[in-house]
Amino acid sequence: MGEPNGGQTSTRRKFWGWGLEGEGLTAGEIERLGGTLAGRWGVEARHVLEPPRVDELELRAPRLAPPASLGAVFSTEPYERAAHTYGRSFRDLVRAFRRDYTHAPDLVALPRGEDELVSVLEWCSEAGAAAIPFGGGSSVVGGVEPEVGDGYHGTVSVDLRNLEGVLEVDPASRAARIAAGTLGPVLEAQLKPHGLTLRHFPQSFEWSTLGGWIATRSGGHFATLHTHIDEFVEAV
Repeated sequence: MGEPNGGQTSTRRKFWGWGLEGEGLTAGEIERLGGTLAGRWGVEARHVLEPPRVDELELRAPRLAPPASLGAVFSTEPYERAAHTYGRSFRDLVRAFRRDYTHAPDLVALPRGEDELVSVLEWCSEAGAAAIPFGGGSSVVGGVEPEVGDGYHGTVSVDLRNLEGVLEVDPASRAARIAAGTLGPVLEAQLKPHGLTLRHFPQSFEWSTLGGWIATRSGGHFATLHTHIDEFVEAV
């Protein structure tokens, strides 16, 4: 899918699909590719749909308000709410391009440490809010989607991006303590100076986190012998 203006790549991830804003084919390149494929297979080329923009989304007003003591932890910013609505399956992409963000989370929590994470979860329990863990957002099975029915007063996407990094390494036992929100490339880069590697490389490696791998019993498609993440986990 191309960007509407073919602009430069940014460091902000696309809220509607894989990769960073500005990455991918331009609309013109997609048109030419479509023409080539249409000619090759004898089918009619379809109009290229422009990716959604945050300013054109109709997000419902948040149904929850966090306590003042946790105000700095929560966000109601439209980009954050949109980015935490879907995973990365084809079904998610279709709904994103339809501009259907009906079930965007009411709040996005960005705890900066374990104490704040505990406080967020305690508040969600007291407020009757569904707390949905969010790592890299690469789920293709609806795992991060905040559609929870009518049994809750609202939804909170709990993003663990700030809980990241290799925290401790024991070279003797070749064990490491690593925060749940650590993305695959960061994890490997921080293990490398110790002469270590986790050697777990799922297809979503660049955009998924250790916590997400463990929660979903991730498989490393480019590994040999041991391939599931639970074969590498000593304790959680």
